[in-house]
Amino acid sequence: MKNLGFSLKARPLHTGFIFLQPQNTHHMKTSNFITTLSLSGLLFLSSANYAQSSDNSTLPSNTDAFGKGTNVLSLGFGLGGDYSYIGGGYTSTPNFVITYDNGTFDHVGPGIISLGGLFSFKGASYDYTDPYTGYYYNQNWNYYILGFRSAYHWNFTRSSRFDPYLGLMLAYYDVSYNTSSSDPYFHAPGNPHYYYYTDTYNSYLALSLYIGARYYLSNKIGLWLELGYGYSNAALGISFKF
Repeated sequence: MKNLGFSLKARPLHTGFIFLQPQNTHHMKTSNFITTLSLSGLLFLSSANYAQSSDNSTLPSNTDAFGKGTNVLSLGFGLGGDYSYIGGGYTSTPNFVITYDNGTFDHVGPGIISLGGLFSFKGASYDYTDPYTGYYYNQNWNYYILGFRSAYHWNFTRSSRFDPYLGLMLAYYDVSYNTSSSDPYFHAPGNPHYYYYTDTYNSYLALSLYIGARYYLSNKIGLWLELGYGYSNAALGISFKF
C-alpha cells in the first residue's frame, strides 16, 4: 500500500481502552479544505451583518438576535468530522443535524450562555474486493449521535440579525455495524476474511468544539453555519427562532 503520510491520533479500542492509531493525512487535508471553505462562509455571514447595523446602538452586546428565553431550532447537514473506526479509503454520508438552543443565563459578561442539545446521523462504509477470488466484502457503520451542548453568545456588533457563538458539546455516539459479502464461505471460521463478520464496535462518548453564527433573514427564520472539531468540521442549514 502506498504510504501517504501518517500522524498519531488517540482512538478507543473495541475494549474501551485508548491506543494510538495512524491517521491518513489525505483525510486531514480534506478536512482542512472543508474547514477553510466553511470559514469563508462564516466570514461572509459576519460581514453581512454590518450591512444591517444600526449606528444608534450603544449596547456592548446586542441581544435582539439571541437573548434570555430565546429558543432556536436548527436543521441542516454537516461535512467531515472525527469518528472512531473511520479511516482512509472509507466513504461516508453527510451528517443530518438537528440542534436546539435556549438562551438560559444572561448578564454573563457581555453575552449569554445557552443550553441545548443535538441529534445527528452519519453513515460510513468500506468496500474491499479480494484480487485472487474476486469476492467483495462490505462493511457499514451507522452513527446515531445524541449530545448536550452549551455555547456563549456574544453579539459584539450592532446588528439585530447576527448571532455569533462559541460552544462545547458532550455526545454519546451509538454505533451499529453490519457486513455483507459475495463469498459463500464468508461465515466460516476458517475463512481469512471471517474477522469482517465477527468484528464488534463499541459505542462511546466524545467532545466537540465549535464556533458558529446565525444570520436572520426575518424575525423568525435565519441561516446558520458552524465550524469545529468533533461530530462535524462544518455544518450549515436553516434556523427557526421562537
